[in-house]
Amino acid sequence: MKKKEKEHLKADPFVHFFEKTLAFFKNNRRLIITLAGIVLLLVIIILAIFFLAGLSAASENKTYASAFNIRTDATMSIDQKIGKLQELKLKKGISSAGSLFIAALYYEKGDLANAEKALRQFPGSRIAIINDQKKTLEAQVLADSGKSQEAIDLLKGMLEDKKTEMSKELIILMLAKIQTKSQRQEEAIASLKRILSEFPNTPSANEAQTLLSASEAGMADAR
Repeated sequence: MKKKEKEHLKADPFVHFFEKTLAFFKNNRRLIITLAGIVLLLVIIILAIFFLAGLSAASENKTYASAFNIRTDATMSIDQKIGKLQELKLKKGISSAGSLFIAALYYEKGDLANAEKALRQFPGSRIAIINDQKKTLEAQVLADSGKSQEAIDLLKGMLEDKKTEMSKELIILMLAKIQTKSQRQEEAIASLKRILSEFPNTPSANEAQTLLSASEAGMADAR
């Protein structure tokens, strides 16, 4: 290569950058290889975490499906359903709903003591709506156990809690029903009117209107 051509290549910015990069790599090859190894290891760890999370989610979904099928199986008695659900390995994802199924079955059976016990043993869920459902079931158990004020306080706490994900009209409707059962007619009417005012275009509003008409008729007869 002629001398002028070499000088031209040396003057080329790209060639200069390439030579500098190559020199840097040669001088720091061990460090670069080590860093590349660390990056590769981190990528492998992240991929492994996603893979295991996927397996866990699939396992949770499968367990939930089994729990739901048991819960809705019309061929089994309540005691059989409870026994089958207790055999499942329930975790804290969607499969944790199985723990609520157990408590709900005890409640349907009228076994309030075991329903309350099952709720106490419920470890909680990573899914907020399941935790909300636990609280509403607990409120029903409390009310039927003669602890109406505790049930009402629990539901009111849910309404005030910004983390509650359950629809407010459903909570208010349950509150109104408990207030009605505990002979708090004026409070129940106020709750039902709140549903009609704040949530007029919901299925709960239709039920609230029916209950409101019955409550107002009952109060009129009492007078």
